[in-house]
Amino acid sequence: MGAHVFIVDSETFPVTLYRRVAAVVREKRGGGRYAEKTRADVLADLSCVREGDRIFFYEVDKGFHGVYKAVSTPFIDKDEIPGQHGVYLFGSRDNPHFVRNSLILPNRVLIRPEPYLEKTVNEWRSAARSAFGRFTSAIDLRSIFYKKALGRGKSITHLFPQEEKKLTDLLLKVNNGIAGPEPDSDPYQPAHREQIRFDLRPTESGEVKYEKILEGWIIQNIDNPLAGMGVFLGDVTDIQSFANYVPVSIAGGNLDVLVLHGRQGARETDKITIIELKKGAVADRDIKQLEDYVRWSAENLTKVITERADRTEISAHSRIEMIQPVLIGKHIADSALRRCGQYAFGSQSPILVTYTVNSDAYTVGFQVVGY
Repeated sequence: MGAHVFIVDSETFPVTLYRRVAAVVREKRGGGRYAEKTRADVLADLSCVREGDRIFFYEVDKGFHGVYKAVSTPFIDKDEIPGQHGVYLFGSRDNPHFVRNSLILPNRVLIRPEPYLEKTVNEWRSAARSAFGRFTSAIDLRSIFYKKALGRGKSITHLFPQEEKKLTDLLLKVNNGIAGPEPDSDPYQPAHREQIRFDLRPTESGEVKYEKILEGWIIQNIDNPLAGMGVFLGDVTDIQSFANYVPVSIAGGNLDVLVLHGRQGARETDKITIIELKKGAVADRDIKQLEDYVRWSAENLTKVITERADRTEISAHSRIEMIQPVLIGKHIADSALRRCGQYAFGSQSPILVTYTVNSDAYTVGFQVVGY
């Protein structure tokens, strides 16, 4: 369903490859006011990964490795993972071989090469082996390009289906279309796997503590027909792919959640849902922000995801009609309802949704608000 780029370096990638496990850093702050928020942010990114998704790795100062497949759902494991030659991936500072200032990587997913392509695609340097060179533009791999341009320190970048294909094609081209023999491996079998759970305990006002907690739960359950999100997503079995924290421009700003829809069996995307989240009340300024995101998506995003083999141009009106905006908050202010009544971006008016949380049942309920 999806494809993702994980960040590695010259120390972590050999262990990643040998033990067949992709890992993401824990929150950098060991404590403090925003540790829980940062943790939810990290785990929301990882929760986009589904078993069967394609995984690529960007090795700092070297380039992109691929292609790999996720063979588990994401999980947390605080055990250390021994690699070769005395190198480890650490899950906790309490690990027996922990070395001070080492990365702590307890957030994990199991992988396998599919296929194993030995040569990398670099980022800029050699045009013949570059992701952004003579043959490929920034728009072809916009998710990676925008992340690099914005300097965002995310450990995972989610790719659109077209970006996945382009990066795979680049890797195949560099490797002359030939998969190499897989290197030696000793696949890791976690003994203390923990399920990822977001803290849904509400504040006194009934809100989630942080917006990222709501985002994480939604991403974790978005394709589950029993999670109740069909009231604003429609048939969730038509979801092609989804992502969180999608950058919308070099100037800044991001979509909280992006969902691509297509009829089952169809390759082309026929609908895009963009979801903005507010842990508290939705106000008129939030509708204005959503209008800006719809305008941007119609002008930019649809050009990427609706690329057709026959190069048929899609009209500006059709692009607007593809975008379904959704705004979810604890309450909907009257000012937001009035602003929605003035919405004039085609027939896909914003869907306004309120949420309730049940931490004991680990569920979120959704109610569409009319206007």
